[in-house]
Amino acid sequence: MVNQSKIGDTADEGEIFKSLIACDPNKFPKTSFPEYIFKLLGKQLHAVAEKPWLVDVCTDKKVLFGEVEQLARRVASGLARRGFAKGDILYFVCHDIVYIGVLQLAVWLLGGVTRGCCQIEQPEEYRRQMNDIHCKFVAVDADTVQAIRKAISLTDMDCTIINVGDSDIEETTKFSDLAGDDGTAFPDSVKIDPNDILLICNTSGSTGAQKGVIHSHETFVNLIASLEPLLLAAGPDVSKMTTASNYVISYLWTTAVHLGTGNTVYCVSKYKKEELIPQLLKYKPQEVFLYPYITNGFARSSELDKHDFSFLKAISLGGSIVDPTTVHLLQRKFPHTRVNVTFGSTECMGISMNVNSATTLFGTTPNGEEIVSCGVLFPLVEAKIVDVETNKLLGRNKLGRLFIRGRNIMKGYLVEKGKEPNRSSIDEEGWFDTGDLVFMDSKGQLFVRERVSFMFKYYMHYVNPTEIEAVLQKHPAVQMACVIGVPDKETTNLAKALVVLKDRETTCTEEELLQWVANKLTLYKHLHGGLHFVDSLPENKGGKLDRAAAKKKYSQTY
Repeated sequence: MVNQSKIGDTADEGEIFKSLIACDPNKFPKTSFPEYIFKLLGKQLHAVAEKPWLVDVCTDKKVLFGEVEQLARRVASGLARRGFAKGDILYFVCHDIVYIGVLQLAVWLLGGVTRGCCQIEQPEEYRRQMNDIHCKFVAVDADTVQAIRKAISLTDMDCTIINVGDSDIEETTKFSDLAGDDGTAFPDSVKIDPNDILLICNTSGSTGAQKGVIHSHETFVNLIASLEPLLLAAGPDVSKMTTASNYVISYLWTTAVHLGTGNTVYCVSKYKKEELIPQLLKYKPQEVFLYPYITNGFARSSELDKHDFSFLKAISLGGSIVDPTTVHLLQRKFPHTRVNVTFGSTECMGISMNVNSATTLFGTTPNGEEIVSCGVLFPLVEAKIVDVETNKLLGRNKLGRLFIRGRNIMKGYLVEKGKEPNRSSIDEEGWFDTGDLVFMDSKGQLFVRERVSFMFKYYMHYVNPTEIEAVLQKHPAVQMACVIGVPDKETTNLAKALVVLKDRETTCTEEELLQWVANKLTLYKHLHGGLHFVDSLPENKGGKLDRAAAKKKYSQTY
């Protein structure tokens, strides 16, 4: 529970902010994640054995709590029979929810590692990631198998391809073949150190190419153990729906947590905005997790007034900043429902969260603007906020750059399998730079203003402006280019290009450059906000491109 006695005003000088949620780390088990989570499940298995753990709302595929551990062991035996060993890494690119959930548990039982990726990346990006992990096993479905086979053809990798989809795919190992194994190939003893790697989760690409974030068994166990009293308080009867894709940290976190707590998770394997409300009405979850870009359209839908949503008790938001107007709309449309906001990152997992009625949902920025609260720090998480220009440690109600320290911080970024992780973003005292502009109020609530950089999100994907600019500037008619994010209610932002041509008399058109980018980059990096020809781009005093000025002048809502 939140320790209210520690909440209050402090002096103006800088401080290190500590969690207000009481927690004793000495009680954390020193064990592997599968051992911990199955032991936690065992405490309530008698009550939930016949309930589903995961349900794919797009296919109705499901797996029950009472069958998941033995199923995972049979699949693990099937993997071991095909050569999978401790330390091997399963790569997966698919939409499946249920089979991939079981497959990951099987890999972790064997002391292996998992890494997933977005289903719409280019084969070259898959090749790069697979090379980094020395991939031997990869899980696919009918939508992704061709791209993965192309990636494999670009290397000398020899991979076992596992089909977790519902369609037959030639020259692959069916998930059903693994699930039908008799279990006799499961190793007699698998020694897993808590510090061993559990998973590698891709970043959203906010600083360029996606990086692989390494988390150990220990970091996952620590995070769940620190929240155990809060997680178990709701009881196993509360079901949840999530729109998170199967490769992101929020999906992994949600499904892993609720395997231990006995809560059914309804997963949207292929999100379509027109299907969300029918899915909610069909499955009637007590809670739903939404990304802000989904929430913007959902909160403004006229369909909400036509149906009874009294079954919905909580709406949780996370993944990017949510605006106060949207939250107010949710509160008006769902007066019986609690709205929660969770803030985290791939590198830190959970950073802050709303704790029911112990935290308020709105606050005011130092400039007097209304802002949505991200709640209080997760248990055992420490935060410091520094001035963006001077790096001076700041106190309450001062806007600055956020650094996080805690037991759930990543081991580092993947360099290559077998090599030490890159820890350059974590200093010698254990502080990780999140790159977010935030402030902490007098009650210990965290408020996130924006990214320090000018990266922007298109749906759930971070878009790197310099990557698109580099492509534009390869066109023979282009002299300079600047890409900015144009605010959009549905997608959060749309990429818009400002282009200076080499010759004003050129026949180069807007349509030609839009197609130029579309032919070279994946969908979420396209110029959905259009393109504008300009005579020049603004420069700062240092003679560099002034992105702030460009954004202010040209980023009117699309």
